[in-house]
Amino acid sequence: MSRTEVLDTHAHIVPPSLLTALEQAPVAGFSARRTEQGWVVAVPGAGDTRPIGARMTATAPRAAWLRQTGVTRQVLSPWLDVLAAQLNPGRARDWARTVNDAMAESAAEHTTVALASVATDDGDRAADDLLEAWKRPEFAGLLLNTDPPTGPAPHEPAFDPLWTVAAREGIPVVLHPPTCGPSGDLASLGTMGNVHGRLIDNTVAVTRLILAGVLDRHPDLKLVLVHGGGFLPYQAHRLDGGYRTKEAFDVELARERPSAYLTDFHYDTVGLSGPAVGFLAGLVGAGRVLLGSDYPFALGDPQPVETVRGSGLGEDAVDAVLHANAETLFRRPA
Repeated sequence: MSRTEVLDTHAHIVPPSLLTALEQAPVAGFSARRTEQGWVVAVPGAGDTRPIGARMTATAPRAAWLRQTGVTRQVLSPWLDVLAAQLNPGRARDWARTVNDAMAESAAEHTTVALASVATDDGDRAADDLLEAWKRPEFAGLLLNTDPPTGPAPHEPAFDPLWTVAAREGIPVVLHPPTCGPSGDLASLGTMGNVHGRLIDNTVAVTRLILAGVLDRHPDLKLVLVHGGGFLPYQAHRLDGGYRTKEAFDVELARERPSAYLTDFHYDTVGLSGPAVGFLAGLVGAGRVLLGSDYPFALGDPQPVETVRGSGLGEDAVDAVLHANAETLFRRPA
């Protein structure tokens, strides 16, 4: 591996092959059409997506952004807006497999790897589907909605079969909040749902994983938190207080406080300043921090490499964040 490689672990794509296929014939209730603003996908139970521009679908804008930022490769993630549908379990599985086929095609086209998706209405079936996807060399991990539109929440016991497989097989799981998450009920957020709402949703979902004892039951899990872990790393001792006073409590944890689990996670650098990246690395260790951009979204980091280089970390730590950590985490077994 070249020392000059820079690996972006948080980058989205809607495969163009998926859109053209949906334009020709609906799949599991999904369809797509072209508009002046870009592609629009009709999602069962959720309506039309926002227009999908060329930066999300086309090769040329992505390649130009890579050149401009110094990023050499991306781990490709599907866009949750085309996954968060209200489907019966059978159709949800068909749709996840359809998306996975298209994601694998895009990964091969871009000479990289992608994150798979699975329907999570049933934990046992989700575990089987994860194993099925993991057999494909194009996939290096799983993208998991922290607030699935149907079925159990990730911290609930019904999810345990999936966690068991992910831990046993060493499959990285990227925890990503949906565009329309629980924080949408907070009227006071107003137009700041994308500014703070996604961070609230991720913080609450990950907190519930900890408090429910998921990491105690599955200590070998490789979990990646987007957006720098939301607010959790920076307010973890307040959570400790809530656990101590039983305001934030589910089960007795194997460790004495929730913040003791922070070093079990990996965190991307999306939306953080250089000093914040430095703080995060100091809290959980530079080996737990991964470069991320949230490409192609405006609230992502337009210059993620510069952000990491401005963190005040030493050369070895910067090198780890820019590529070595991700290269290790997302490496497929031989």
